[in-house]
Order: sequence, then structure tokens, then C-alpha cells
Amino acid sequence: MSAANTAIGLALGSGAARGLAHIGVLKVLEEAAIPIGCIAGTSIGAFIGALYAAGVPVQHMERTLCDLDWRSLTRLLAPTLPTSGLLDGSKVAKFMAELLPVQTFEELSIPLAVTVTDVESGEALIIHQGSLLEGLHAATAFPGIFTPVPWNGRFLVDGGLCNPVPADVAYRMGARRVIGVSAIPALTRPHALALKKISSKPRKERKTLRKFITSAQIENLFRDIWQSNSQQQRSSTTEQPADRPRHKSPGIFKVCARSVAIMENQINDLRLEKEAIDLLVRPCLDGISLLDFHRAKEAIAAGETATRQLLPEIRRWLK
Repeated sequence: MSAANTAIGLALGSGAARGLAHIGVLKVLEEAAIPIGCIAGTSIGAFIGALYAAGVPVQHMERTLCDLDWRSLTRLLAPTLPTSGLLDGSKVAKFMAELLPVQTFEELSIPLAVTVTDVESGEALIIHQGSLLEGLHAATAFPGIFTPVPWNGRFLVDGGLCNPVPADVAYRMGARRVIGVSAIPALTRPHALALKKISSKPRKERKTLRKFITSAQIENLFRDIWQSNSQQQRSSTTEQPADRPRHKSPGIFKVCARSVAIMENQINDLRLEKEAIDLLVRPCLDGISLLDFHRAKEAIAAGETATRQLLPEIRRWLK
């Protein structure tokens, strides 16, 4: 796993919808003609990194992902019998395949490595050869939500569990300088990871495990996320009554996503303290939650802003 004559490597981290900020980072670097020798990606960073390494224009990424709404997102999520995950990631994999012009790591224009986690052993693994789609499918399998991906006798999930910003992988690929991009808010922001409140409508009693989670429920989830921003902004400016009733216990979808987000947040800050990254881009993504894919424009703009501020330092590397 090496990239000859690699000067600058990118380490694109996890963060779900917040990771769309990576597109803004790439946009600025490309406009500034900053040469990228290799890319290491985790979760959403693996996907965005793969698109760029495959030669997909940044403008095309931006148009495609900004066009996503809650209905199109719903169509990518296939409920499954809840054994090792609530959703089958096959439709997401198909969506990625439709955007990728190549099928293997070896066909990429820029060397790419993606990080995954063996859900049974807890081992962090790196995939950098063979089927690109299989690697991305595993790298984006959010644990508890998507079913683990079988691979060479292992069961793999999102690499963000062990390595949210894989700068060490980029160095191992041969990069002399690494730009890390973290789309996970710092721990000092107490409400940064809060997910949007999902529907509080009473649910009918489920008779079978197969009805544990349905397409309609997934659709309702994303519709509520889509519509909740303006409502949340309005409620945040008005005083809440003192006798406000206690809110309901969060559902399993929210608990799984929230639990993993908390762990990734802790791991991310610990690793960033320990590891020496030449430059860390940390876009301001306050108010954008893990599932706010409909706010792609805001996330991309945040990535652009943060990167432009650091361009002078990056340019000095090339002198």
C-alpha cells in the first residue's frame, strides 16, 4: 500500500451527513490546484474520497448529493429482519455503484484506502485493493443500523468506530504531508450530536419481528427530519412552559445512531490529541445532525469556508 512520490495525502473522516463537507474541501483544493497524491477515507469520507479518486467531477458530486431529499433517501433504505442490523445496505451500495465509473481500487486515478472494523474482533482493517464497491459497502455500514458486510470470513462495519480520521493510513500510503478533515464536532459542543426528534405519533402494536421496522416508518423518519429544522428553530426562540411534559423515550433507530455517534466523538477527539496531523480541517457544522443529508449545501459550504482559511499554509508546503 504505497503511492510513489506522494506529497500531500487526504484523510477524510466519518460524520454521516456532516461528511458532505468533504466535497467543499475537495472543491477548494481543486480550484487552488493543490495536488493530491493519495486518499484515506472512513465512512462517508471513504465514499466521497472514492468518487474523487475515480475522477468524478466535484461539481457532479455536489449536484447529485444536493438533489437528495427525504423521499430519495428513503428509497435507499431497505428494512430487513432485525438480526444484526435494522436496514439492508444493498440499495445504498447500488446508489454508490451508479455514481462510480470504475469497479476496483486498481482502476482509480488516485490511490485510495478505506478503513473498516471487524465487528466481532474489534480489529481495525484497511481495504485498498480488489472490489471498490465491496470495500465502500463495508466502510459505510453504520453499526446497528446497517447489517455488517461479509468479507473474507469476517463481518465488517463502519471504520469510524476505530479510526474516525485515518491520517495514519495516509502516512502509511506514502504521504509526506496530510490534510485531515474531521466532520465530527468537538466534545466542547454539548448539543452538536443531537439528532432531530422523530415522530411522536402512537405506533400500532407490532405482531411480528418483520414488522419491527417498515418502509413507511423509515419514510416517516426522513420526512420528520426534513421538516423539523424550521420547527426546531422556531421553538428555540420561544420559552418552554414550566409544566412541559417529559418527552418519550427515543426509538431504537435513534438510540443506535446516537450511541455510535457518542463513541465516535470520544474516539475522534482522543485520536486527534494523540496523532500528529500536519493540518486539520474542522468545518463549523453546528446545527447539522448526522441525518441531515438534505442540508448538503450548508455542509459543503462549511467545508469550503474552513479550507479557504487554511489555503495559505497548504500553499507554503508546495514552495
